[in-house]
Amino acid sequence: MIYVTDLTEYLFCPYKLYLKKIKGLPLPQTPEMLTGTIIHKIYEEVLLREKIIIDQRIDEKMGIDEIFKVLYADSKRVIKNIMIKNKEKLKSTGVDYLDLIKELQEELKEDELLKSIRIKKYMGIHGKDQNLHKNLFMMKDMEYSVSSNELGLSGKIDKLEEDSEGNLFPIELKTGLFSNGIRRHEKLQVSAYALLLEKEKGIKVELGFLEYYQVKQRIPFLIKDEDKKEVLVILEKVKGLLEEEKEPKKERKNICDRCGYKEFCWGG
Repeated sequence: MIYVTDLTEYLFCPYKLYLKKIKGLPLPQTPEMLTGTIIHKIYEEVLLREKIIIDQRIDEKMGIDEIFKVLYADSKRVIKNIMIKNKEKLKSTGVDYLDLIKELQEELKEDELLKSIRIKKYMGIHGKDQNLHKNLFMMKDMEYSVSSNELGLSGKIDKLEEDSEGNLFPIELKTGLFSNGIRRHEKLQVSAYALLLEKEKGIKVELGFLEYYQVKQRIPFLIKDEDKKEVLVILEKVKGLLEEEKEPKKERKNICDRCGYKEFCWGG
């Protein structure tokens, strides 16, 4: 089975995909990669726990401050637990463990305050009903796995949302800041998820999102038929590479200096 991330890696560099999938070389982890992975995991865990916390510990009598304290305390607990598990890895790559904790706590503090205001406003109008979480956050699933035997393609969607009319929206969570528009590999990735959802659910998926959770920014974009066709084109190229096991041509790019495989291609 080919993964959606294989398609995006091929788009960046066929030779990198060759080293990873054909030669079986493990990708050395940079400090940026490790930090990004940990931040990603923290936000996923916070969002996963969010519905449970709201269902079990939030009620209509609570004020905004009380709601915030409950949500923020749980977020800090998630940060602490995940950071402790990764403390030694972070130290080994030179990342300041304590500074990262403080940074994440400040980012989530603002996020949880905004959520608290929205929750209180909703309960003031509708009460605490079973649709509170869904109507506020449109959440359906985190890390939703989807695959198609027909296509020979599989992927894991960071976040899947559903509106009141049953429309599904694949969302890719991103660190950092949005700049210079939606990049080709980002559109390819979300379009691949849309195509897989269409195969699985039998519905049309025409809108996706990039969500920059550290800055609370969400970028919507239309997923057109030509975007899904490009997914199929890249998929066939990846299948060809993996079946032939032929070493592709190396191409020097700006991203090479930031790639963990740099030493295998161009030396140290």
